[in-house]
Amino acid sequence: MNNAIDAEKIFCQGRKDHLFNHEDGLDALIQLRAYEYIYRSGIYWPAFNFQKGLEALVSLKSARHIYYAGLHWKQFDFSEGMKALVKLQNSEFLFYAGTHWRIFDTAEGSKALLAWKDLPFIYKAGAMWKDFDYDNGWRELEHQVREGRKWRGKAFENQRWRLALHAIWKGILQAV
Repeated sequence: MNNAIDAEKIFCQGRKDHLFNHEDGLDALIQLRAYEYIYRSGIYWPAFNFQKGLEALVSLKSARHIYYAGLHWKQFDFSEGMKALVKLQNSEFLFYAGTHWRIFDTAEGSKALLAWKDLPFIYKAGAMWKDFDYDNGWRELEHQVREGRKWRGKAFENQRWRLALHAIWKGILQAV
């Protein structure tokens, strides 16, 4: 309980006190493993070491806060954030990053989701990302016959998936 109180005090002091040493404050938050306050400090502190903050969130394995930092921090290394989400194998926040981050490598994101065989997020990424590997996504939805049934049905109802399936099947017919 004391760690949470200490972290909140450090965060509040860094937000309000213009004489506060933000570098030392960030070090203290990292030592406390206070990922919520590290993330919030990146938004509200007038001075913040964004690279060090991201490294801390990565070392704390906080996929949620890495995703949110990519949304809300004034400076963010999207490439490093993406690598961290892939390393953490977190389909949910990788999907959200692909949907909401300004900069996102959809090819790498697709590759990761397909490797993890996470059908709900394979479907969702195909439904919402700017670009997606529909060929391999559909193969995975077909390959997992029983588990993929629900997601194949949803794909037929989704405009992006339907257009992609049309192109896939058109390509197959032209190859014959």
